[in-house]
Formats: sequence, structure tokens, C-alpha cells
Amino acid sequence: MKKLFTGGRRKVVAVMAIALVASLTQVSSSGAAGADKPKRGGNITVGIFDSFPGFCMADNLANSSLMAGRTIYETWVEQRADGKIVPYLLKSFESSADYKTWSLVVRDGIKFHDGTPLEGTALQLNLEAGRGSLYLNSLIGRTPKSPSSGTSAGFNANITEVIKTGAMSVTVKLYNADATFPETLYASGRAFARSVGQITGSTCSTVPVGTGAFKYVSHKLTELVVAKNDTYWRKDAKGGALPYLDGITFTFLPDAQPRVSGVKSGSLAATMFSSATEAKQILALEKDKKLTTISSPIDYYPTIWLNHKIAPFSSKNARLAFSHSLDREKWLKVRQKGLGQVPESIVGPNNIMFNKKGYAGYDLKKAKEFTAAYTTETGKALEFSLPYVSASADSTANAQLYKEMAEAAGMKVNLLSVTTAEAIQKAFPMQFQLLPLLLMEGTGTAFILPFVVSDTSGGNPAHFLRGAAKLSPALAGLQIFYSILNISSFKDEVSENLLFAARAEPNKAKSKKLYAQATEQLQKEAHVTNISFISYTLSYNKLGGVGELGLAAGGPRRLITNFGIDWTGVWSTK
Repeated sequence: MKKLFTGGRRKVVAVMAIALVASLTQVSSSGAAGADKPKRGGNITVGIFDSFPGFCMADNLANSSLMAGRTIYETWVEQRADGKIVPYLLKSFESSADYKTWSLVVRDGIKFHDGTPLEGTALQLNLEAGRGSLYLNSLIGRTPKSPSSGTSAGFNANITEVIKTGAMSVTVKLYNADATFPETLYASGRAFARSVGQITGSTCSTVPVGTGAFKYVSHKLTELVVAKNDTYWRKDAKGGALPYLDGITFTFLPDAQPRVSGVKSGSLAATMFSSATEAKQILALEKDKKLTTISSPIDYYPTIWLNHKIAPFSSKNARLAFSHSLDREKWLKVRQKGLGQVPESIVGPNNIMFNKKGYAGYDLKKAKEFTAAYTTETGKALEFSLPYVSASADSTANAQLYKEMAEAAGMKVNLLSVTTAEAIQKAFPMQFQLLPLLLMEGTGTAFILPFVVSDTSGGNPAHFLRGAAKLSPALAGLQIFYSILNISSFKDEVSENLLFAARAEPNKAKSKKLYAQATEQLQKEAHVTNISFISYTLSYNKLGGVGELGLAAGGPRRLITNFGIDWTGVWSTK
């Protein structure tokens, strides 16, 4: 086995030095600083822009609500500020020479909030639940209480077997080689460790049970209340108990203005924003000297998913017409007030897949030519409906600008108002003609590749879903999980072969070349497009310790991401 990473402690001074350098390079910040010494106690309220649909495998917590969920849950691995994936609840992970077998070892001495130990059985059950095998077993009568895995089955379709090899260890076997498998274990901070009782019980969606610094108290769609976990396993730099806060209430405020007013008045200790729709508010808060505002890198790539199954985007002419109609510089100036970046690729320049070649950038003349070509090809005008979430005036304004740009190139656009829940429900599988939706992100590919391949199992003929289909025709529909993440519903063998070859290649320079070739192919065919890159911001009032607590394996975590900050080491200065 090739040992890739083993958890361990580093000197506190070295950790803090790395954290300081990383914090200066990974984010921008403004405003007042917090107190130097931790203060224990206090309950705070945090404003977020996402709601709480539930807490089981199929319940996807989005962005700011994911921040709230991560106070209860922790992940098997974490991402350092430099992008490297390191053990967290795991003690170590290592791979075979061919990157098809991975051995995972759990840390000792950690307990779930229900008092049960974190060990090999829990790890195995979480991995099986994530890849959908528990759901399958319930359908064929093996396990009576097994919830659906939802979209995570697509992310984990390359797994062929999960074997418990010891009290604290598990071996994972893959169908296709994957040198980046730890990124899949991370799943952009979403691969939670849930207790065995939560996964197998009847309250999986309603009562979250993790290992985090805070325990679940109550929730409704618009609110989550958590309280201090008195037996939390981590300590601060001086050996003191964590967390410092007694409790946090996360409240859903879909419109930006109540969040702005709340953090200014102090009724909210902190609140999150996205530059996709709330740039005006972010810029104003950055000028407020009474507040501290921190922003993530611009490593989030909102994508416009073009449905290849139905007209008009089953036509390459329509896809190119729409992509060329998008005036990205105007969008950045008007809608994001300069907070972001004009795309030159479907991913950002920090991503290993970045490539400008083949990208259908703004060109109104070409957009009109491809619109005309579509009419010649089909005998019909190029017309489509654009769904948008009408929860705020900003998202409505975004939709209107999309409409104006496309219609300037001769297309007809019908605006379709939907809720966030409707958008997600109808996206997997895709039921719209197109859908702007933030899915792709980061510097790696674990949260990009699954969305741009037609079969996330990589063609595994022995995958349990294919076996289920043979057992019962009623289960044949489960194979949709292979492609459920590819919401543009396309198959491109050229790009797929390149992507899987790149993922299997441990040499970064070689894999980068393969990824770039795949990106060029995806862009030439206009399988997906985009209009902006964005960042996330958190503004806070009278808080200390933000970003100061390092990771369990040493080194700093990313200060702020699309799921906000880590609340474990934060305290109130009131």
C-alpha cells in the first residue's frame, strides 16, 4: 500500500504561522478585529440564505445551511488552506499502487452525540449509505430501515465494495483507478459522518447525530438551533475544551437586507452573502469599520446546464447561440459590481481543468449566426423557458438580464419563477430546458467530473445497481443514479475517456494535460456554459477566533468557503 497521509500533531507555533500566511493569501478582509483571548459562553444568532430540508443522505444542505449542518457533523477528511486533503475523523488513508484500493483508519476516542463510538462499523455504514447500497437492500428486503442516498450515489458509483478490515479500519475497492479518491471522501465538505442510529433509524431526516462541536436542539425549515457538545473530542491550542460558545441559532433570511440590518445592529452576530446576487450589500458592509468582512477565493463556478434531451439545446447550434449571447463583462459590472471574474473557461484559472481553448465567449455576431442556423436546422424559432428562484429582487434581476442578452441575439426567452426546492427537485433528473445552478467548484475535480460524465460508475458492469436491475425489472430505474448528476444529459466519449484517464493519473502534470484536453472538448461542444465566477462572504460583529483553530492533522483550514466558516473555535466578545 502507498501511504498518502497519516494524521498527527504539529507544533502550535508552526500551525499558527502557516495559518497566518494562508489567511493573508486565500481571502480578503475588512473591518474590526476580535478579542485576542477566548471568552466562554453565550448564545448567538447567524443569518443565512438557505433553508433546512433535512439531514439524511438525500437531504442536500446548500451553502450557508451546510455551514450550520457542519456544526453538528464532521467529515472524514478535510481540506487545508493550500488545497491538500488531510485526515480529520480518519487517522490515515493510503492507497494501493494502482489506486484501486484504499485503506481508511478511524481516529480513536471519538463518540457520536448519542454516545456510540466512531469506529469501523460506522465508517462502513456511512460509505454504504452514501453509495446507495442500503437503499437498494431495503427495496429487495434485506434491510427494513434504510433511507435513500440521493445524489451521493452518483458521486460514489465508482466504489465496488466496502470491507470492514478491523475494529477501526475499512478497505474501499474502486472499479476505475482514482488517485484523487480522498477528494471524493471530502465531497466539498458534504460527506458527513452520521451515527449508525441516525442512518438506520426512522428519524434520519429530522434528527441529525454527528460528532461535531455542537449538538442538535431543534429545527424547522427556516431555523436550526444547536448547543455546545460538552464531550467534544478536540481541544484548543492550550488544551482547553471546545467549543467556546454555548449555542448558535441559524436563521434563514432569503432577502439580503434583513441580514445586513441584523449584523449592523448586532441582532445577528454574523451573516453570509454570495457575490452572485448580493454584491451591492457586500461592498457596503466592507466599508463598515464596526464589522469584519471576509471573502473566499473566486473558486465557485455557477454553471448554466443545457438539457440535451429536449429542444432547443439538443441542438449544438442552440447551445452555441446562447453561450455566445452572454455578455460576461456586462454581467460582472452590472450584477456583481465587479465582485467576481469574467470566465474564459467553464472552470476558473485555479482549477486543474482550466483551459481557454474552445470556450464560447461573448460574441453577439456569432450568437445571431447560430440562432439563424438553428432556425435553418429545425424550421423553428429558438425559444426556451428560463427558470429562476424568485426569493429576492436580486435573483429576479439576474433572470431579466439573461433574457435581455439572449433576446438581443434573436432568441425568445420565457421567465419561469420557481422555488429553490422545485429547482433542485426538477434538476435531478433534469426537467427544465436549461437551469443556472452552482454545482462546480474548487481547484480539483471531485465536485466537477461527476456532473460532466454520463456514467459516474465509469462503466462498471458489476455495480450493484446493474445487478439489481437483473434481479427485478422494477429496480431497473435505479440505474439513473449513474447519470443523475449529469443534469445536462449528454454523453461525450471523447471528454469522458480523458476525464477518467486524468483521474487515474497520479502525476499532476500529466493529469493536468488530460484534464485540459477534456475541458476543450466540453467547450467545443458547448455541453455547458456559464456567465460568472463568484465568491462567498461572511460579515460579523463582536466575534473572536474566526479562522484561528487549525485542523486536527495540523495546518490551517480554509478560512471561508461556500459553506461559510468553522464555528468550533469562535467566541463572542460581548
